[in-house]
Amino acid sequence: MPGAAAPSNSPETSDPGPLRVTRELLRFSWRLYLAEETPQVLLLSKIPRAVLQAVFYTLLVGLQPAADLDVTAARETAFTGVSAFVMCLSTVVGASGVQPLDRDERTLAPLLVGRVPVPRVLLARCLPYAAEGLLLSLVTVILAGLVLTGPATVAQLLACTGVYTVMALTSLCAGAAVGALALLGRSELLYGNAALYLILVLSGAVPAPALPGWTGTVAGLLPLTHGIEALHRSLDGEPVAGQLLAELGVGALWLAAVAGLVRLWSARTRRHGHADGG
Repeated sequence: MPGAAAPSNSPETSDPGPLRVTRELLRFSWRLYLAEETPQVLLLSKIPRAVLQAVFYTLLVGLQPAADLDVTAARETAFTGVSAFVMCLSTVVGASGVQPLDRDERTLAPLLVGRVPVPRVLLARCLPYAAEGLLLSLVTVILAGLVLTGPATVAQLLACTGVYTVMALTSLCAGAAVGALALLGRSELLYGNAALYLILVLSGAVPAPALPGWTGTVAGLLPLTHGIEALHRSLDGEPVAGQLLAELGVGALWLAAVAGLVRLWSARTRRHGHADGG
């Protein structure tokens, strides 16, 4: 009827606003994560795997320490890097599987007609894996560190929780970019594992033998490289602000890659009429 008030659920009166949309998106993403990744899986599979990987790599480095380090120093150096690397089991491998799973379950393409940008939805879906990765690193510091390095180093590393948090976010951006790349094909397992071991070898997670000079350039663009350096500097009592800023810059680059790859996938999906990138 003319002059009648618009229904309360009409777009004119029920626009939730960006803050409410973001809150609901994060709440939905967290609940979906808990449905897919149960606490039992975390306690009985993911945490033991992270701790055992840290023990393995740390002891492996200790078998043949660098020439300028004794066994104890080599073990501490290796454990510092590996304690950060284990978060990538979640932030890179786990997060990179989110987008392909949504595509295969036919829940991704409908987002193209929604009001919320697709990259924002995908990043919100991945965000719980940053919390999971941070938890893996901190639990590994406590459980494995007490045995491998001693309480003093454990206390120093726990004081660097902020550095671990930054690395969890930057490595999550890389994992989301790997997942977005997998939308264009069907190689998410290959991409995820390749990214994981590239970070392991080049980021300084474990002391590596002499590598070609160009690998240093690649390492500078990988998550964890600058964050692990910040951990080492913190243990030595040196300032870490520069390394943290560099780590955040790397995360921003990977975030831009997510946006670009999702835009490419969106264009291909609209052009071909389906979301299958194969």
